[in-house]
Amino acid sequence: MPAVLAGPLGRLRSALETISLGQKVVIGLLVAALGLGGFFFYNWITTPTMAPLFSNLASSDASAIVEELNAEGTSYELADGGQTILVAQDQVYDLRLAMSGKGLPAGNDTGYALLDEQGITTSEFQQQKTYQRAIEGELANTLESLDGVQQAIVHVALPEDEVFATDESDPTASVMLDLSPGTQLSGEQIQSVTNLVSSSIEGMSPEQVTVSDTSGQLLSAAGQGVTAAAGDARSQVETDYENRLAANAQSILDRVLGPGHAQVSVRADVDMNQTQENSTTYGDSGAPPVSEQNTSESYTGSGAAVGGVLGPENTADAGTGGGDSTYQTDSNTANNSVNTTVTNTEITPGAINRLTVAVVLDGTRAGTLNQAQVQELIGNAVGLDPARGDDISVAAMPFDTSAAEQAAAEMAQAREDEKNAQMWSLVKNGAIGLGIALLVLIVWLRSRRRDDDEDDEPFELDDEVMAELERLRVASTREETVVIDNRALELEAAERARVRGEISTMVSERPDEVAAMLRGWLSEVPTR
Repeated sequence: MPAVLAGPLGRLRSALETISLGQKVVIGLLVAALGLGGFFFYNWITTPTMAPLFSNLASSDASAIVEELNAEGTSYELADGGQTILVAQDQVYDLRLAMSGKGLPAGNDTGYALLDEQGITTSEFQQQKTYQRAIEGELANTLESLDGVQQAIVHVALPEDEVFATDESDPTASVMLDLSPGTQLSGEQIQSVTNLVSSSIEGMSPEQVTVSDTSGQLLSAAGQGVTAAAGDARSQVETDYENRLAANAQSILDRVLGPGHAQVSVRADVDMNQTQENSTTYGDSGAPPVSEQNTSESYTGSGAAVGGVLGPENTADAGTGGGDSTYQTDSNTANNSVNTTVTNTEITPGAINRLTVAVVLDGTRAGTLNQAQVQELIGNAVGLDPARGDDISVAAMPFDTSAAEQAAAEMAQAREDEKNAQMWSLVKNGAIGLGIALLVLIVWLRSRRRDDDEDDEPFELDDEVMAELERLRVASTREETVVIDNRALELEAAERARVRGEISTMVSERPDEVAAMLRGWLSEVPTR
């Protein structure tokens, strides 16, 4: 081993030998956590930031671009079901230029962008068809932005403009929707599609739009309008009205029989048609006539009566006669003042045609109830009108409570399982905590034992301290009188002061060991 490394390795080895096992475990865990964090940080730093290369790609364009990226060895990611390709952010512009040079993406332009490609040699027929394709593309892009619509195909039939035509046909449109799996359009959404398409084309009504999905289901038929939306609206109105009436009746029965001992069902026939009635009423005002005219005509005279058959060949049959003739004619015309009343009545949707109510009572609780009173109460609660044809029926029958009992048992079992799960969770967490505490206790005990072993090293004093302590012990066993000069006495006093200071220091640092040593020496002193 090189001499340069021998010293540091030796010091490291000696440092490792001086620390306890618990400290080694903690240091190892810290080193492992630091290494793992450094690994993840390095991956995060070195991973490039991805940015969209192209979005809303057709499947053919996405496949062609992916093949080119694989051929060049460029890493990429796919998103939005393969319609978006992500590459490193610093390569986006270079790759776009490279793909554009290869004619990718090759998707056809749609919408009003087609109008930019027209030249001065474009015929009127081409202009008309390009305009039609532009409208179809714009409508398809708009419909694809709806939630649940993956792809939309729109075909528009625009009538040709004719100068001398008296009867012009109306424009029509057909829409094909590719819906996401599990998506079902409601009536309001279908109506939104038809209104959106019809409002984008001049002269088109919503009834001229046909909507269907890729499964062949007809959502809206031309000439019939959107019937699904009206059906949904009527069903929603009826359901809300029925639930409100049933809740009113159910609250009364729950107060009488208790919850769960009565059931009310309401069926309402709601008229969703909007009608308008116009009526005109004439009445006699009793006032004098506004204007009146009398005419009288009379005639008196003689002459032959003309008779026979008309015609030049029947002149022989014409007879003649004589006699007097008289007639008189009278006529009266009066213009009276008449009261006229014009009434325009518009009936809004929501009228109730008929209401039926069914009430079932629990036979075990409704034995003493008067069903006639219950019928009257429920009828008043829901606003029953017999003149309208409304009907109500009340019956008392034993309820089947097996489902409720099973549900209660399952609920009790679920609560018991939840309680057991919580208990076992507490036990598991307690066991984990106890294990950790035991591990910490074991590590602490082993560290304490190692410290105790280090503290049990032999207590050694230097030679001068030992000599002073021996002199003090001998001086305590016998009395001696020593006569020395003053200089020797001062030196001895200074030396004793120094030694006593060191002894005091050691006594303060290691009092237990010094006390034990003194007890041993005192035990050796003979008693007098």
